[in-house]
Amino acid sequence: MHAPPRPGALNRRIELADLSIADVAVDDDFVTLHIRSSKTDQEAEGEHTDIPADDDPLLDPVAAVWDWLAALHHLGIREGALFRALTSRGTLQNRVVAKERTDYVTGDAVNDWGRGRAHKAGAKNWQQITAHGLRRGGAQAIAEAGGDPTKQGRWKPGSAVVKREYLDRAQSRAENPWLRVQAKRREKQA
Repeated sequence: MHAPPRPGALNRRIELADLSIADVAVDDDFVTLHIRSSKTDQEAEGEHTDIPADDDPLLDPVAAVWDWLAALHHLGIREGALFRALTSRGTLQNRVVAKERTDYVTGDAVNDWGRGRAHKAGAKNWQQITAHGLRRGGAQAIAEAGGDPTKQGRWKPGSAVVKREYLDRAQSRAENPWLRVQAKRREKQA
């Protein structure tokens, strides 16, 4: 089964933690997430984010979401929280928060998942991996490809913070960290 969280949506970790199954639509070409509220949508008007399919089956968000939904359906879950805590045996973990059972995970859990996957993949400095790093890296990759990441990441258009904190810190195209990741992937495939 694929890991459900993907950097393509440029989500904040709490946006992922708060997703419900009803917030997700999947077709052959895209995963669409309905973000009910966010840091830049305090009135909770909601926004949609589309994540395109990827030709690489290991990176394809469409396949990952289909797999995740199938796993939830196998557990009898068809509504409520999209991301849930599972035991190592694949059963639902009983979480109690403030004496109440909750199916929704926390933003910290999303960070822990990312670190756990990085550790399993053998990444150096896996302890430093954060969900925010995926958001930042995705924004930089979009900008390096000539795109504007503000809509994908649900930032305010023309955000000075995005420019200062995400894009100005991006390296030149030849030094872009995504290119290194792709090169290492090609080396492993050869």
